[in-house]
Amino acid sequence: MKLLHIFLGLFIMALMSKAELSKVQKPPFGSSTCPVPNTRCGVACHHRCSATSHKKTCLFYCNKCCQWCKCVPPGTNGNKGCCSCYNNWHTKRGGPKCP
Repeated sequence: MKLLHIFLGLFIMALMSKAELSKVQKPPFGSSTCPVPNTRCGVACHHRCSATSHKKTCLFYCNKCCQWCKCVPPGTNGNKGCCSCYNNWHTKRGGPKCP
């Protein structure tokens, strides 16, 4: 009987974790007029994050966005219109995910 309770508990936990995973927001796809090959993400993000005081965080998210979206907007801020994926990927709170 105790083994059955343990099994049911584990089964319920597995179902709950699967439900939580389905809620994870996936990054959007979209067109780009400012493409960057994956091999150049580091260089593009280094320039994109050069003016911020939060370089480590900026570089982390910029590289993540570049790897997925295959683009980085030009300049150190703004200009996100050239990469709809980069522009439309948001956090759970609705803020921009990509710098």
